[in-house]
Amino acid sequence: MGRMRWVNRASWGWTILALAAATGCHSGPPAARSEPWNVVVLMVDTLRADRLDLYGYRRPTAPHLAELARSGIVLREARSQAACTYPSVNSMLTSRWPQHFLNRQDAFGFSIPDDTPALAEILAARGYSTAAVSASWIVRKTPSKINPGGGFGRGFQTFDESCLERPGDCVNAQAEALLDRLPQPFFLYLQYLDTHQPYRLPAGYTKRLATNLRGHPWALRGDVQHLTRGLYDRDPRSAFDADDVETLRDLYDEKIAYFDERLAELMARLQRGGLMETTIVVLLSDHGEELLDHGQWGHCRDIAYETVLRTPFVLWVPGGPHGIERSGLARDLDLVPTLLDLLHLPYDPKAFAGTSLRPLFERDPDLPEISFALQGTNRVASDGRYKVWLDLAGGPPRVYDLRIGEHTPAINPDRPAVNRLAQALREWIEREEGQTKDGNLRRARENEMQLKALGYL
Repeated sequence: MGRMRWVNRASWGWTILALAAATGCHSGPPAARSEPWNVVVLMVDTLRADRLDLYGYRRPTAPHLAELARSGIVLREARSQAACTYPSVNSMLTSRWPQHFLNRQDAFGFSIPDDTPALAEILAARGYSTAAVSASWIVRKTPSKINPGGGFGRGFQTFDESCLERPGDCVNAQAEALLDRLPQPFFLYLQYLDTHQPYRLPAGYTKRLATNLRGHPWALRGDVQHLTRGLYDRDPRSAFDADDVETLRDLYDEKIAYFDERLAELMARLQRGGLMETTIVVLLSDHGEELLDHGQWGHCRDIAYETVLRTPFVLWVPGGPHGIERSGLARDLDLVPTLLDLLHLPYDPKAFAGTSLRPLFERDPDLPEISFALQGTNRVASDGRYKVWLDLAGGPPRVYDLRIGEHTPAINPDRPAVNRLAQALREWIEREEGQTKDGNLRRARENEMQLKALGYL
């Protein structure tokens, strides 16, 4: 069984040394256990995959995450199902499509509906201790200024909200306190807010990437709202220039680096407690962040580029595959059935929209998978190569070749592949939304208006 050791290094803070008990690459199934594994899910709000060196970025923004991936499993083509925390996290924790929540928002707000089992409830019913720490305005047990209804605490015996809007060191401190007293087996869910705007670094943190910043004072403070007011509200008092944009991009990268250090600290705590040999660790994100790559900024709104939909998905499975990279499509809503499969817990596959990714870990099947997502008025389908984009507000569908990017439509695409995607997208919309195009458009705009009214946009 591969084992990680995390130690102190002056240059990086904490890092993984090596797999001490294994060499080479192991791709077999996890060994059978007489005792159930623990589960730790790290949900990093607004973490964009292609700003990580693990996913080919030019900067070493997250070397500790890259090392964790080298000793575990990395899914290179993972996608979120929405580019906004709500309903993306709802979808991830229940394995339901976003429409399941958006269509019922008038009744349940941002919360998970009472009749929809979430991961914490499922595991609690199987004898797991369950706990969460969330820094998010959205993912709350009790109301917040953004989520007036709360509604994410069901199934959690402990739901710690004391780190609201606070950095990852607060989340880690609360998580470590929980680890000291949680009976095994346990499920621990941690929602970090570090890479979410504003891109303000904690006091005392020493930057290692964003060291040559230029621009207006608001940009140097990581204040994204000034830029978005100029971009979306056409406020003449909110002008910005290239230096401001580059500074905000650098600060976003620096916030990733800050979180990466917190990741190393948490993994060190699991290692010291002997938990890495008994705990599945999953890191993923609800969405990424558009950084003016396509003329827009942030997430939510009507943004559905890969910058906001392509997200990291990394797993550590005790005694299981390590050094594994898979290019097959994966979706955040595959998390629940994947964990139940890895834990050898029986479940009805028809109860979930997602599917177990375990076959991807044990082999690399060439399966014709499609990932769907929505955001605002946009609906998209992708097979990892091509992407079909439909805007309910009007205009012809767009087709992109993702090997080239989303700045210009695909030239001479594979027509059968594109037709298959377009047909699948139409069927998905009809099946999950069950309304006319006008009805879907009205609902999408109502959802966005509610976000604006709550101050989220």
